[in-house]
Amino acid sequence: MMEGMLFSWVKYWNLKMSPEEIRKDLTRMKGLKINPNTPEDLAVAIKTFIQQAVIIGEYNLDTMPGEYVDNLLHTFSKYPQYKDLMDDLINILNRYDAIDRI
Repeated sequence: MMEGMLFSWVKYWNLKMSPEEIRKDLTRMKGLKINPNTPEDLAVAIKTFIQQAVIIGEYNLDTMPGEYVDNLLHTFSKYPQYKDLMDDLINILNRYDAIDRI
């Protein structure tokens, strides 16, 4: 789906966010809970993506391997009831130029 792409957290977090706001955002992300009615494979993909996002932020890394984004979107695509949420995620990624082709 998105092979050969990297998710750029630097672009995301540098969009007018102070170091304090970044820290708060990371803390918020660590506390996110997945709805218990979410299909198991989708819950795992979401949790994995969030865990990687936190690691990227904590270690001030530039990018996330595209496999995490690819897995998340691929898993979302299996569930038509989540199409709007998947479309929102894609629009956010596109709007902030957070996807880089490599």
